[in-house]
Amino acid sequence: MPMTIFRRRVSGSMPGLRQRAVASDAGDGAGGRSRRQRGQALAEFAIIIPLLFLLVMSIIEFALAFNSSLGINRASQNAALIAAEAGNLPGADCMILLNIEQDITAPIDKREITGIEIQRTNPSGTTIFSRNTYTRTGQTQCPLADGTLLEVPYTATSTGYPVNQRCSVLSGCPTMVPARTTVDTIGIQINLRYNLRTPLNALMAMFGGGTSGTMDFVQRSAFRMEPQL
Repeated sequence: MPMTIFRRRVSGSMPGLRQRAVASDAGDGAGGRSRRQRGQALAEFAIIIPLLFLLVMSIIEFALAFNSSLGINRASQNAALIAAEAGNLPGADCMILLNIEQDITAPIDKREITGIEIQRTNPSGTTIFSRNTYTRTGQTQCPLADGTLLEVPYTATSTGYPVNQRCSVLSGCPTMVPARTTVDTIGIQINLRYNLRTPLNALMAMFGGGTSGTMDFVQRSAFRMEPQL
């Protein structure tokens, strides 16, 4: 009896192998995208971080500088009140300077004070007639009315408004030069050169900017002297 041989023909590709190949390709694509995304994130971070540091440093520096400006403004107001009350008492300038020393506290650096002026002004305080100027160097001693000495870390560089030429008499001081018809208006001006505390200047240089590293502040207050009848 003749033998019949049956043969099974396999055509096409195997579904399992095809699925594994597709999955492998999909995995490689996802991994590539993930690596690209991480690289993009690192590049963005490298761009943003200097700007973030610049913003933080600017906020800190502005706060410190603004505090210095407010501090010398408050000190000038208090010193002008002391000057108005002291009038032409012996040692009046040292009383004024000592009050400024006590008013200016950390984080303001007293060494940044570049000058203090004690001024005779018009009643509105807009025009300066004469002044005493002090720098924060050396020492000055002032004898007080009770005979004691008051020492302050300042040196006079000009004395155009001496204590004995300050009028605190309501009816005026006709013997002074120039003659006064009423009490003086006395002003106190504080000059301060603020030095940057943070690396802000170096960060600004990275973006093509930068400053001198200092900021100058000037604050002045004036009050009418307490009159003597």
